[in-house]
Amino acid sequence: MKGGSSMALKDSNVMVRIPEELLPLLNDLVHGKSVDENVRISLAISFFVGKTISLAKASEIAGLSLNDFIYILNTRNIPWSEYTESDFLQDSVAIRELVRESGD
Repeated sequence: MKGGSSMALKDSNVMVRIPEELLPLLNDLVHGKSVDENVRISLAISFFVGKTISLAKASEIAGLSLNDFIYILNTRNIPWSEYTESDFLQDSVAIRELVRESGD
């Protein structure tokens, strides 16, 4: 993933026009305390889902703890952890070794 640097985030004020009809959709997506917070969380989710940033960086951008960010992802059925084929192969080797050791 890109963006794995540990640089602190700096706030910038940028004006973005959001059509009024999108505000209810934004509020339904996440339940932040403000439109600003909902936009930050939505951007963080988008960057994370697009694999542009890590889970930790996304939670930082969202202004949430890692647990709270994972909770939001879970409520939206967005997977936050990947179990790759490589992980599966490593687990298979480890299980075979454990079975073999327990049979000795």
